[in-house]
Amino acid sequence: MGLYTSITRSWLEARFRKRSEHGVYLAHMPIYGAAASDSEHNHIGRLARALRILRQLDALDYETLLDVGGAEGYLPHLARTIHGAEVVTTDLSHQACLRANELFGLRSAAVDCHRLPFGDDAFDVVVCSEVIEHVEHPVETMLELQRVARVAVILTTEEVHYDRRWIDDYLFRRPGWPHMERNLFHPDDLRTCFPNARLEPQCDERPPEATDAEAVRDWLRAHTRATELASGRIGVVVTDVRDATRARARRHDDDTLLARLLATTVVKGTTAPNPAALDELLPLLRDPDARTPLWVVDDKLVSPDGQHHPIRDGVPDFVQLARPAPSRVELADFLRRACPDRAAAMLALRDRLYLPDRWPNDHFDLRDAEQRRGFWPNEQLRPRAAGPGSGFAWQAIGPDPWVVTPCLQRPLRAVEIEMRVHAPDNPATKGTGQVFWKGPNDDTFVEQHSVKFDVPNDGQVHTFRVGLSDHPLLPDEVQWLRLDLIDGECELDFLSLRLV
Repeated sequence: MGLYTSITRSWLEARFRKRSEHGVYLAHMPIYGAAASDSEHNHIGRLARALRILRQLDALDYETLLDVGGAEGYLPHLARTIHGAEVVTTDLSHQACLRANELFGLRSAAVDCHRLPFGDDAFDVVVCSEVIEHVEHPVETMLELQRVARVAVILTTEEVHYDRRWIDDYLFRRPGWPHMERNLFHPDDLRTCFPNARLEPQCDERPPEATDAEAVRDWLRAHTRATELASGRIGVVVTDVRDATRARARRHDDDTLLARLLATTVVKGTTAPNPAALDELLPLLRDPDARTPLWVVDDKLVSPDGQHHPIRDGVPDFVQLARPAPSRVELADFLRRACPDRAAAMLALRDRLYLPDRWPNDHFDLRDAEQRRGFWPNEQLRPRAAGPGSGFAWQAIGPDPWVVTPCLQRPLRAVEIEMRVHAPDNPATKGTGQVFWKGPNDDTFVEQHSVKFDVPNDGQVHTFRVGLSDHPLLPDEVQWLRLDLIDGECELDFLSLRLV
């Protein structure tokens, strides 16, 4: 797999281990209820998505369900509780799979979502919610979801936009941060990948920061009814019914589904009374490449041709980080079976969403527009009119403007920053810049992992060499830099960055 998948998996493993100061698991999904405090999220948007998905499931005759990227298994638990389905959950994170078994007693496996360890048409329904925007190989993943689904695929993402130019600008700036929304879609991109699907919004406005249970119920009832995509509405639910004979009249009305959704919670600190055993999942598993059955030998799964996959704490782990990433040639070869127009559109989508693992540049000459790709400024750096060849021309409008570099993943001893700072209403005394780094063991940028340098406010171009090698906490490899080029409001021209 690519470097991004490896870094994201490490980030997710830490995320799904997290506990509060009282030892309670910090839930990703609303497993403790909409207003629970032991969580890192406002869950109203997640509940809106779950309600939309439950409505689609309610109108299908289905018995089995796979959740791809299921986190701690909340959605398949809902499908099992409300519809009596036999469910399996998967995630890139092994820890997420452990939580799914621990909390809900779910069969689970750690997987690469673009190479699922299941046979063709293995499940009636495959759900993939708020995953496709994060993955390294989104087109291949969407095709894989369709391969293993007999009756329907239900996919959701909030990362849908209606302005192609805005999308292109976003894709140009993204630095490939772990688990970031690295993929952004136009609705037509999703129609290309799911030609016969129905597309609906998740909700018709941004969810509020409500905590009162009754207010949450009222908001969900009022704001999840829109059926047409439109600018200003939030996200998309893609429902691709592959077997129309399995469509049926809904079994529950909206109020019943909403009541069941909000009532399906876990008591903090409890575990499932009946954890799933591996032998319950084994009949469904196949080698991701050969699609042959697997059997257990000691602490691994083995295929007839000798491929093996480890079993860790009872959970099969099919994630192969050392495996080469799928190539464009492989996708083009697979798409020969599709109609030519669709194949061309899917390859073009892959090309637009492609993001290199790491940038090989030692020198970023930011006067060249293409070399600005992957630099992500925060909201305190606003573009300023400037002539061609001027590099990044910004107006810093707050006390803490910064820009993140593309992924570097290399040893660093120093950086050289060429820039100009000018705030004509302020004295030409020295300001302060700061270089932060993130290494493989860091969740984010922290003050302890940084070096400061003086910056004069004189309107002249200067090159600043900032040494890093003497810092005791500098890692062997730096993944990203965050450059706090100045600590206040000013005109700022960022001309080049050299890595030493």
